[in-house]
Amino acid sequence: MLFKPFDIGIVLCSLGAVAFSFFLAYSGAGNSGMVYARGEKGQWVFPADASESFVVSGPLGDTVVEINDGGARIASSPCANQTCVNAGRLRSPGQWAACLPNKVMLYIEDGETKNNVDAAAW
Repeated sequence: MLFKPFDIGIVLCSLGAVAFSFFLAYSGAGNSGMVYARGEKGQWVFPADASESFVVSGPLGDTVVEINDGGARIASSPCANQTCVNAGRLRSPGQWAACLPNKVMLYIEDGETKNNVDAAAW
């Protein structure tokens, strides 16, 4: 089977489009994004490369959120099972952790997409 010049052009354009999409998908790895913490009494927003520690109050008590080393985590919470604490450090946009008993949500956005955690997750 012989390839015609138009066929070769289509293959090269397709390969270029795939390479460009990989570049777009993975070039934002250095962009740390923004850290959002939500509780019953408000929302806190910090750059993910900040060095902060703050308290989010909920119905069970205080949940401590730490932001450092390019990520964020729930350091402590008054909930019984500590699933939110065991979720570990969030580093990439789209990652989230929640303390459902204390009604606290922590997530990272990249600045380009908004509210990438859906209502079913909350």
